[in-house]
Amino acid sequence: MPAPRIAVVGTGWWSANHHVPSLAAAPDVELVALCDPDVERAREVAAQHGGVPVVADLDALLELRPDGVVIATPHTTHHDLAAAALDAGVGVLLEKPMATTAADAFDLLARARRSGAVLSIGYTDQFVEVAARVRRAVQEDIGGLVQVTGEFTSATLSLFAAADAGDEGGDAADTHPQTYGADAGGGQAHTQLTHLLGMICWVTDREIRDVAAFTDHRGRGVDVDDAAALRFAGGGTGVVTSSGMAGTADRERRWVRYVGTHGVVEQDLTAGSATVRLADGARVDLRTPADEDPPRTWLPARRLAALVAGADVLDPAPGWVGAAAAAAVEAVLRSADERAVVAVPQLPAR
Repeated sequence: MPAPRIAVVGTGWWSANHHVPSLAAAPDVELVALCDPDVERAREVAAQHGGVPVVADLDALLELRPDGVVIATPHTTHHDLAAAALDAGVGVLLEKPMATTAADAFDLLARARRSGAVLSIGYTDQFVEVAARVRRAVQEDIGGLVQVTGEFTSATLSLFAAADAGDEGGDAADTHPQTYGADAGGGQAHTQLTHLLGMICWVTDREIRDVAAFTDHRGRGVDVDDAAALRFAGGGTGVVTSSGMAGTADRERRWVRYVGTHGVVEQDLTAGSATVRLADGARVDLRTPADEDPPRTWLPARRLAALVAGADVLDPAPGWVGAAAAAAVEAVLRSADERAVVAVPQLPAR
């Protein structure tokens, strides 16, 4: 069976340091091309991986007929790029957030259904084996869902500040702060809270129905702190918080706690670990020594390759999860702006 042919759209710092090296090092994947309007930056990245072909636009890339594309570009560009790839029948791994509006996210779901193409979202923490075990435990072991609480504290303030200052970054090793500004769909909810909401929707297999939220911009052009109370479709409540004020990476924290009628699952996204605690006193650790090889940031692109090749593997971040999270983020920001409880747009279909 021929190796799946995968291309990468966007050669910014995340893609250049994670998606591209992951695919280039995979023995059973053909890295077809890199695509970026900044051709010189793309060539710089390509040169580090044996001189992968470089094209300047998506039309030229699609002419190469890849089986799948990884799209890692500024948030507000996601919809149009993914729509073109999906309409061409090309599988897509789309970086988070899937889109900056529920309408755009729902449209991409519809396009994927029509074409039959894979649509997966780059929620890195969902691709580790522990996450699938958490999902199984929440849905099968702890009874009916009662409540979910979660936190995603990160050190993103410096990026938001640099975006406000007009810093455009430099080569592929830079973080390109302009992609975190208001015009590019930046902010803590779109860049960070979306991870938490995506994980929660996937693990519980539920959409969020209602949101009551507060945000704080801390003088920046985008939200820096977010806090929201949730009600799930199908029952259960929750609270999630996200802040860019960690300051440094060693103070970052990402976790979720799922409370059921018969037990609790505690998930540490940073460590890639989780524990089940049941009402009868039983305790089960869900992480094993064999987990996370290769590094988790390399997993999403390789999973796309497996999915488009038709392998019998789980998609841990299917398009509906990204769409549900995008709809919830939209509702969080609207709720905070209107100071009201907001109904979250529900998926027309998965």
